[in-house]
Amino acid sequence: MPFLETFKARIARFSGRKQQGEEHVPSPDPGQPTATANPAQQLPAQAPPTHVHSTNAIRDDQATNSGITVSAADILPNAHNFTINQLSAISQNIQSGTTVLQHLMEKGMPAAIHDSSDRNYPPRCHPSTRKSLKERVTKWGVGDGSDWRMLWLLGFAAVGKSAVAQTIAEEFQGAGRLGATFFFSRPNHLNDPDAVIPTLVYQLAMKVPEYKRIISHRLADDPWILKKNRRKQFWVLIIEPFHILLTQYPHTVPQPLLIILDGLDECEDKQAQCEFIDMISTHVQQVDEFPLLWMICSRPEWHLESMISDPDYHVVCKREKLDVYDEEAQEDVRRLLEAEFDKIQKRYRARLPDGWPPEECFDRIVRAADGHLGLASFVLRFIGDKGYSDPDGQLKVCMKFLDGGGALGGMNPLHALDLLYRQILSDIPADDLPTTMRILGFLIYVNAPFDASDIAEFFDLDFGKFHRLLERLHSVLHVPLVDEAMTRFSFYHASFPDFLRDRVRSGGFWLDWGVMSHDIAFQSLHWLEDHGKAFA
Repeated sequence: MPFLETFKARIARFSGRKQQGEEHVPSPDPGQPTATANPAQQLPAQAPPTHVHSTNAIRDDQATNSGITVSAADILPNAHNFTINQLSAISQNIQSGTTVLQHLMEKGMPAAIHDSSDRNYPPRCHPSTRKSLKERVTKWGVGDGSDWRMLWLLGFAAVGKSAVAQTIAEEFQGAGRLGATFFFSRPNHLNDPDAVIPTLVYQLAMKVPEYKRIISHRLADDPWILKKNRRKQFWVLIIEPFHILLTQYPHTVPQPLLIILDGLDECEDKQAQCEFIDMISTHVQQVDEFPLLWMICSRPEWHLESMISDPDYHVVCKREKLDVYDEEAQEDVRRLLEAEFDKIQKRYRARLPDGWPPEECFDRIVRAADGHLGLASFVLRFIGDKGYSDPDGQLKVCMKFLDGGGALGGMNPLHALDLLYRQILSDIPADDLPTTMRILGFLIYVNAPFDASDIAEFFDLDFGKFHRLLERLHSVLHVPLVDEAMTRFSFYHASFPDFLRDRVRSGGFWLDWGVMSHDIAFQSLHWLEDHGKAFA
């Protein structure tokens, strides 16, 4: 049969096919915070796209008459002209009765999305905490007049980065300005770098119908796109389609849409972590205007911080830091404790008197937290544990623990924090761990003003190797860079050295005073043998 007759026959056959049930695009979750119930209430509501022919997902047996035509000259020299119309539906039908977006679902990780059922109880900021930070991020996200389109939120371990990211995600979703999210989690095995782009693309497709039509066409035309490298996927499935909409159909693109990558440091491949930074940074520097904003949250791991801080690399981004020692963090801890203790007291008012807990207990927890909202949250979770239903008894256990009495019967108020510290130390290569622990013992037990170069010399290490031994501790320890050898070390929070001094909590990472003092004395004699002549 000649090609033309064959082609017409196919059109007639597909046009005559009875359409099956359509996919329904769910309306916004009524349980999510609205724009008037959170600090994002000032976010301007985004008008729905006017150039939308259907909000239903494109199925293989559905034709669409959107008629978007893309010219290669409008994008890149290597882009191909294409038309999204009934021919798109025909090519989609070849894919064995599955939706073209099914490819994204198979490659992605829905459990990493902020509102996934796998994250039923994600951490969130208490309404009375992180107010100024949330306000700054919100203003940036809706357009504060700055040129920043990438924001890096950094903070050391367990300080509350994910709570901020979750809160921002929910507030922007309520205002119609959230594009996509990916929450990395190594313990939950949500750390595959190859799943990131498909997960983001799927969410963006659910958000912007016209974008969905473009990527549906591309995936139908070439399902192997998702087998390309991440940089190719990023360009073909995110950057090019939004550039098409921006230049030809700007009224279809809600601006700006925020994409959040939380816990990037937990992505299983360091090179992949840096690659995501590189891809995003390179794009935001090359294009003056674009309808996507990027918020990246991570610990200040050495490879990420050095990359972003490298003047030669020139990563352009707005930076925000979650600190524990500023005045706001200290006040946030008090506000959080007051609000949550009040809830616990009211829940158990038949057993707990007004004014509970006693002021001295409250102040003791404030001092222990020392601006660390994560630590305060762990303590509150322990005291208010409904499984025990004995907040006053749990409070007494907590007081004994904080006063150095150790965990009673295995009851540890900071168990979650300890697991995180163990994970950080477990990441240190086995060959490096003994020397790294000796250095940590020196930092904890020697109360003297030694700078980084002094300590490196004390252990007979050149500064490059000395720095490498500590590069996995950037989330708990301020490690001076190679060009900052005269700078002193400092722990980000006292909870980490406290953990290392406690045999029960730290287990195999315990730094015993007796063992460490013997090691330091022996190393001191060795150092004097090598350098004593200089003092003779």
